[in-house]
Amino acid sequence: MTSPFYLSVAIAVPIPKLFDYHPQPDSDMSHYQAGLRVTVPFGSRELTGVIVNIHQNPQISPAKLKPINALLDTKPLLPLDVYQLGHWLSEYYHQPLGECLSLLWPVLLRKGEQALGSKQTQYSLCPTQPDPGVLKRAPRQVDLLNYLLLNDAQWQKDLVKAGFTPTIMQGLVEKGFLDKQERNSFQPIKGERSQTPLTLNTEQQQALTCIESRSGFKSFLIDGITGSGKTEIYLQAIAPHLEHGKQVLILVPEIGLTPQTVQRFAQRFDADVLLLHSKLNDRERLNAWLMAGEHSLKSHRGQIVIGTRSAIFTPLPNLAMIIIDEEHDQSFKQQDGVRYHGRDVAVVRAKTLNIPIILGSATPSLECLHNGLSGKYQYLRLTQRAGNATSPELQILNIKNQAVHHGLADSLLKPIQDTLDKHQQVLVFVNRRGYAPTLYCPDCAWIAECRQCDAKMTLHQKPAHLHCHHCDSKLNIPRQCPECLSHKIQAMGAGTERLESHLQYKFQSTQVIRIDRDSTQNKNAMETLLKPVHDGEPCIIVGTQMLAKGHHFPKVTLVIMINVDSGFFSADYRAMEKTAQLILQVAGRAGREKDKGVAVIQTEFSDHPMLHLLKEESFHALSLALLDERKNQHLPPYGFQVLLRADCHQPKEAEMFLHRVRQLLNQHQHALNMPNLNMIGPLPAPMELRAGRFRSQLWVAAHNRKVLHHFIGVVLKDIYEVKGFHKVRWGLDVDPTDNM
Repeated sequence: MTSPFYLSVAIAVPIPKLFDYHPQPDSDMSHYQAGLRVTVPFGSRELTGVIVNIHQNPQISPAKLKPINALLDTKPLLPLDVYQLGHWLSEYYHQPLGECLSLLWPVLLRKGEQALGSKQTQYSLCPTQPDPGVLKRAPRQVDLLNYLLLNDAQWQKDLVKAGFTPTIMQGLVEKGFLDKQERNSFQPIKGERSQTPLTLNTEQQQALTCIESRSGFKSFLIDGITGSGKTEIYLQAIAPHLEHGKQVLILVPEIGLTPQTVQRFAQRFDADVLLLHSKLNDRERLNAWLMAGEHSLKSHRGQIVIGTRSAIFTPLPNLAMIIIDEEHDQSFKQQDGVRYHGRDVAVVRAKTLNIPIILGSATPSLECLHNGLSGKYQYLRLTQRAGNATSPELQILNIKNQAVHHGLADSLLKPIQDTLDKHQQVLVFVNRRGYAPTLYCPDCAWIAECRQCDAKMTLHQKPAHLHCHHCDSKLNIPRQCPECLSHKIQAMGAGTERLESHLQYKFQSTQVIRIDRDSTQNKNAMETLLKPVHDGEPCIIVGTQMLAKGHHFPKVTLVIMINVDSGFFSADYRAMEKTAQLILQVAGRAGREKDKGVAVIQTEFSDHPMLHLLKEESFHALSLALLDERKNQHLPPYGFQVLLRADCHQPKEAEMFLHRVRQLLNQHQHALNMPNLNMIGPLPAPMELRAGRFRSQLWVAAHNRKVLHHFIGVVLKDIYEVKGFHKVRWGLDVDPTDNM
């Protein structure tokens, strides 16, 4: 008689434990293994989970256990390295295993759907064609036949759009003219080698040689000024791997960078290019995920996978190299749920697979720069622009005593016109979308504030409304002040919409193109809007941070930056680093080819020492100064932090919960004899009220990473028992990058 066995299942719920279940009746232990998905009863719901262990010693009485509802897979869908990555996420970020493993699947697989790609009917001409005379009385079948002679194989849905019915198609199939097949409807972008490699300068060649000389795992940091040709190094570094039918993963921070990146890679290699990002629908995402995982079946052709943060979890059986472009970018850090950092996870995956990883940036994060300078990463520095391009001239414009309209200094109108007269392009960067940062009343000083957040409502005009970009609340624009009933309410400050209107009025014969989250919501909107820019037409581009990263605008020679210096006065110790990165990234859009570029910082704080250090020396010099400050204060990368966040609809409830957690931590710190741990808080979050919830924070820091993680691992189970746990929503943020 076979001994009874039980399944330990990880479920995506915020509870740090596995759940035991009986197997299905009459099933054998050989049917189950770790990594298989199952559906299970969980309270009143049916959830999808993952088998983690098969054992004979359940945590509770077998009589209280329920059987699983269904076994969804016959073999694990995740390769071992990705499955292990899920366990590493749980251990390092101190998150429930079920939630970490859930991250690894596309949404449809989390919902319990089968791992099957979409199929559609495709029609193509048969190799041998019957006598066309049999079609004399079927003119529409003749039309379809001629259409396919000109357009090769076609999907049924596209033929229907062209005016042909399924009956016409089936008629030609039955007569032997057409072949009908069910094929995967999702197809990769077929790369074609239409461009040849560029000639590298000395610095680029030295960097490439260093990368090619190492085998196995190694982290390379390319610290190259904007326009120094980092992408060309990426292209030449991955070429040998693609020629051997391998896969390469390229992570980019923003979906907006994807079309331009795809074009460069598709034009250089005879390889399949797959995209994985948030604008794919759930079905497209699953199809791309499956196609990447099935690459080993057709490894004769290389495959390039380009994606944003979560693409790091894609199954890639032939992965040979990982590239993280713009590694410093904040969007690589997940800001809710499991707060992982895509860059750090990528390094762990590369180490597991024993493959190289390249991290590139013109403004490296201080963590990566420290790793490069200390020898943990191979540090490769590029100090000159590729080709004949020269670095842009950085100018500081003091506007304290200047006329400013709609956010733009009047003195900048002439340089804009001069640039346009040379048939060149201008980029005006403003760190605010919308028409204006807010609406106010000059009679009583009323300001339009969000009722759900400690934030001002942003004024939009297209369409006209007030919008909170923190909680997505929207209100109609009031006709009069709600406090004093004055009709003088007006816009205060300037956003992208207001600047667009102002510049369009001043330069009526020039196209003004606005690039922000609002103007690029629709699919392919970014490519459509930027087409005149890439075509080289004289124009003015107004945009937000979406334009700061990776874009190559050969005709932009003048960049104007508005409202970029507010970070110099933030309480966040990372603000100076982020502000300097933003300034250099935006400035780097100017003069990327033969024409000299100028970048103007419009500011009221022209005497700030860090601004002058950035202008007169370099980001590298500023980074070294900031690293010295961090070292003296034991801040990252010289210290390590965990941030406990809590929020609740009731005022003070989250803060009271964290006070009790602080007491628990103090007790454990004393019992474990860990005097080098430091705690700050609980304190209200910088934006205490957000989306109707009051938020509080508690910081825990240590000089040693292992000590900090050991401490959190010991106390974590007890935190779940703290009074008030069920009243608040709380979570851990390991290695936090912001405190908002």
